[in-house]
Amino acid sequence: MPPRSSSRVVAAQAAKAAVESDAIIAAATASPKPRSSSTATKRKAKDEDDEGTTVAKDTKTKTGKGKGKAVKKDEDDEEKAKPSTPKGKAKAKAKAKETEDDNDSALTDLSEDDAATGPKPPKKQKKSRARKDTAGGPDDSPFKPVNEDSTADESLPKNIGLPVEIKLSPRPEGQIRMAAWNITSLKSAVDKGMMRYLQAEDADIIVLTETKVNETPMHPGLTAIYKHQYWGIGTKKGYAGTAILSKVKPIKITVGFPAETGKAADGEEAIQEEPELDTKGRIITAEFETLYLIGTYAVNAGEGLKSMPAKQHWQRLMAAHMATLDAKKPVVWCGDFNVAPSERDLALANKKWNKSPGFTHIECTNHAALLAGTATPTSKPFLDIWRELHPDAVGHYSFFGWRGQCRSKGIGWRLDSFIVSERFRERVKACEIRHEMYGPSDHIPVYCDIQGPL
Repeated sequence: MPPRSSSRVVAAQAAKAAVESDAIIAAATASPKPRSSSTATKRKAKDEDDEGTTVAKDTKTKTGKGKGKAVKKDEDDEEKAKPSTPKGKAKAKAKAKETEDDNDSALTDLSEDDAATGPKPPKKQKKSRARKDTAGGPDDSPFKPVNEDSTADESLPKNIGLPVEIKLSPRPEGQIRMAAWNITSLKSAVDKGMMRYLQAEDADIIVLTETKVNETPMHPGLTAIYKHQYWGIGTKKGYAGTAILSKVKPIKITVGFPAETGKAADGEEAIQEEPELDTKGRIITAEFETLYLIGTYAVNAGEGLKSMPAKQHWQRLMAAHMATLDAKKPVVWCGDFNVAPSERDLALANKKWNKSPGFTHIECTNHAALLAGTATPTSKPFLDIWRELHPDAVGHYSFFGWRGQCRSKGIGWRLDSFIVSERFRERVKACEIRHEMYGPSDHIPVYCDIQGPL
């Protein structure tokens, strides 16, 4: 076996810090203080101004030509008296509404925009600043960046659409190729050329995440390649979703976390919560003869880290699920993990540390504990196999937000990968990010070749 990467050492250090995360999250998710009376007074005054403007507009509709000019003047005076509103306020409100639905790609895009266009003016509410400061844990966190900020490796492609001609390395004889891809939306990805990549890759198994389908799709192109298709569809329309498309029929397919996983993670009471865990189609598991394959679209901690409790709960469930399966057969976990394991795995790490969902002390600590085999009493070690094979790589990302010209500026994250049971290491022959396959989605596919059979 080759020497372990430096990330494995960090993972061991992080395991010690895992006990701090529960105390930290209590501070991170404290309810914000109620608005002050002065704020309420200002809001009331603004509402009265808005109401007055509405009345003026109604009057203008009913009056004659001369009166209309007078009303217009009154409206202008009212507008001048109102406090100025930032031009982007309406867009910000619309974005806030999107994040209520935990749109992971949009949330990460917000972080990318901040980095691409420069920092925004600081918020006046001290409560938001306090939340950011306390959410990340100790200053000596093993995940806190220590190097200068960097961006994507300059030698890597920066195309914003698929190449005209796609030529990919073929799968070696006797090996099984698996690929994972967050496609953002099946409909959108198909329109932008998704099938061209799938046909060129010709993987034995493809795991798709964030499919956003409401029912099992009947796509002739997919059916021509993959006879066995399994779609994890959430109850919320047009949201999340995972799928495993395979040339080999699995023994069993499980959508969501089984009740035994909830019990292993949080005790008897968690079993009652189990039906809620599959409402968004975030996880799908396939059992084959020699391994378990898990595909996920992991929970995002949310803008302002407001969904951190849900993210922590997800990470506990995931660790328990993997420990349960690993006790039976080796596990291969792939998909969108929504966490950057270290500062090497995202651009501008110092600016994003403990502020952007996916790169906080809590999330990194829990993720590292899963890899170290300390997340549960029965856990065994796992390997981020891409990092294991590329221990010194910096600036290799699988996600670039569409806004803010993040792709051309090299502002990205490595959110997608393959994680395998440590004892499975010798069967892994390759794991690569398909850097040039950008365009159908804001994520890039990742593939992994293993020695067969499945």
